[in-house]
Amino acid sequence: MEIASNRKLVLVIVGLTLLASSSCSSAEGKIAEAAVTQFHKQYNAGQFQEIYSQADEGFKKSHNETDFVAVLEALRHKLGTVNQSSPRGSRGNATTLGEMVTLSCDIEFAKGKGTEKFIFLISGENATLFDYSVDSPQF
Repeated sequence: MEIASNRKLVLVIVGLTLLASSSCSSAEGKIAEAAVTQFHKQYNAGQFQEIYSQADEGFKKSHNETDFVAVLEALRHKLGTVNQSSPRGSRGNATTLGEMVTLSCDIEFAKGKGTEKFIFLISGENATLFDYSVDSPQF
């Protein structure tokens, strides 16, 4: 009976350790959520070049500005502006570049729904876009 009790304790400790290592702190999560809000404001205003210019250098190395702007223009044309965004979860990850936060959101556009995934590089109280994707059946 004592062995079973010890196993449960070990499993609880392992579970808590995994949870702590895979979720980001509330401060990082709030910084990422504020960055998503800013992204959506700029998206709704059609400020696609500004979104790109404010992104991290790593983003710019893997995304061509013309192509990225064209994708956002097509997304806005097809689905419209963002009406509402609800975070689904976030995960922090320490890397050689710094702290990365991945944030998934349920998104409601004027003409459809989908899921967004953001990856931000956190530096102090700032978040710069490192990657972005959107998945919607209407797009």
